[in-house]
Amino acid sequence: MNDIEYEKIKELILEIGEYYKGNDWLLIKKYLLRYLNPEIRKRFSTRDSKTKKHIINDFEKNVIDIYNKIYKVKLVLDETKKL
Repeated sequence: MNDIEYEKIKELILEIGEYYKGNDWLLIKKYLLRYLNPEIRKRFSTRDSKTKKHIINDFEKNVIDIYNKIYKVKLVLDETKKL
């Protein structure tokens, strides 16, 4: 993750983290995907085409770590939605 990506993601995390107090990774991911530019969005994982289940890639793990450092909340992917 480069500095520009880090700053844009951090800015959006600060916006949503101010209001959202849960730990659902998909909710945060959807918010980030809606407001980030396509160059950053393409680094996020996509759902499995057959099962429609989600995975967390290394880029997303870094985003989760950023959120955890700021808000001390470990974002998790619901087991029913995990591949």
